[in-house]
Amino acid sequence: MVFTEVPINSKNEKLVINMVKETMPKKSGTRKKTAASKPKKKKLYTVIFFQKWCKSCGLCSALCPKKIIKLDDIGHPAINDMDSCSGCRFCEIHCPDFAITIKERHPGRRRTNGKH
Repeated sequence: MVFTEVPINSKNEKLVINMVKETMPKKSGTRKKTAASKPKKKKLYTVIFFQKWCKSCGLCSALCPKKIIKLDDIGHPAINDMDSCSGCRFCEIHCPDFAITIKERHPGRRRTNGKH
């Protein structure tokens, strides 16, 4: 395709606009669903501490972005509000004793016992 400079005036303005529209990709008639149309369920996580393996270093408490891991009197980690866990796994990854495991919870999985 060869482009030449043509001065735009009222006669050829519509022609130029139509040429540009023809070269643009066509939009499909279907719209994708957005996050606003359907609320997303928050994933729930269970944090398991192996207290016998823990040496009470406090890294898990210091690295938790939600600050939900608290240390008890002897320095072992504990969580009061498990539903606030974002599942980032920082505590699990950085624990030098491998004393933390994070698992995703599925609260309604066995509620129906396989019946729909």
